Amino acid sequence: MKREELENWVISKGYSKDKFGHYQKTSDKGTVTRFKMQANSARYEKKAEIVDHNEWLRLASGYYKSLSITPEDKLAGMKR
Repeated sequence: MKREELENWVISKGYSKDKFGHYQKTSDKGTVTRFKMQANSARYEKKAEIVDHNEWLRLASGYYKSLSITPEDKLAGMKR
């Protein structure tokens, strides 16, 4: 998979691009997740509020060459 293919899939799932070039989405419950796009890989992260600042926690990551979209329209190839 190429980065552009992943970006198109992420957009189709309701994520929007932020000022840093990553894709964020806020769920109905208020949980903020993002796909952090890097040169050769992508990270799936969740925002965690810690006392007086926010941190991004990595939930999964994978190299673009290892990622694919399944027939069920799910992302495969990310490692935890």
